[in-house]
Amino acid sequence: MKAQTPKYFNSKLSLGILFLPLSLLYWGITKLKGKFARPYRSKARVVCVGNITLGGVGKTPLTIKIVEHLLSENVRVGILSRGYGGRLSSSMPVIVDTSIHTARDVGDEVFMMASKFKGVPVCICANRANGAKILEKDVDVIVMDDGLQNYKLQKDISVVVFDGKDSIGNGFIFPAGPLRESLKSGMVKADAVVITRCKNQKLEEKVRTFGIPVFNAKTVAKRIDIKPASEVIAFAGIGKPQKFYDSLKNSGLRVIKSFNFPDHYQYSKRDIENILDLAGGLPVLTTMKDFVKIPQNLCQKIIPVDIDLTISGEKKFFEIIRK
Repeated sequence: MKAQTPKYFNSKLSLGILFLPLSLLYWGITKLKGKFARPYRSKARVVCVGNITLGGVGKTPLTIKIVEHLLSENVRVGILSRGYGGRLSSSMPVIVDTSIHTARDVGDEVFMMASKFKGVPVCICANRANGAKILEKDVDVIVMDDGLQNYKLQKDISVVVFDGKDSIGNGFIFPAGPLRESLKSGMVKADAVVITRCKNQKLEEKVRTFGIPVFNAKTVAKRIDIKPASEVIAFAGIGKPQKFYDSLKNSGLRVIKSFNFPDHYQYSKRDIENILDLAGGLPVLTTMKDFVKIPQNLCQKIIPVDIDLTISGEKKFFEIIRK
């Protein structure tokens, strides 16, 4: 007779309870950091786009959307990021120069934004206060991609992003659950909440009890020069690659095969050649974040897809950003 696994080992909730002591330790350390922090107050307004859950929720697309809006209003804006995955990320600020830096140097998301926004200063620095001190010399608004739990820099506006499908999981703090901090402590910091991917009525109701305005957003692929209903191959090395494939399907394309890679994956020549061989001549699409890491001599064989974010109640959302 085959031995059966006890039911409690199949429960995420029960497994989460096993890690609660470590979660309490993690929570305690975070609280102490916040209590004794003396954040730097920048001369520029700081808009933080953050999250309280682990994993990709759509912070970078929202950061890009905010920067685009501010530029359309003729606001001098700069971007601040830790530069996750980049080998130059440290407490010393680095202004990204795409003519000398690579995605491996500064991180794929940062390099993508620096490539997209020519003339917009993009700074990477693990110590956000040091980064802000550099940017504030030339900008009026600093948009910080991630950093809600960073206490080095005072924020003027904080937007908390959730993935509507994943929500807050079992509601426990890491490692017992997916939260970086409790929902309550995150909402105390928030001026607005954006839920991406899909609507989540239950999550919306929880957030609204804190008096926080909630907006829904979805990612859509910008115009692709491929006929509708065409068969394509896609690959991605992002937190939740299915979101990218769904955006292609929503654009009318038929994704007949897809290849997933770890988030922030650094592609080799062989990786891309293998995908092209398996594609059999069909168009191969990937995200802009992945495209900036493709070996230069193979870039012309891959189609990068730019993603746009549409926000419900966009006018009201940007009123909060500008206040």
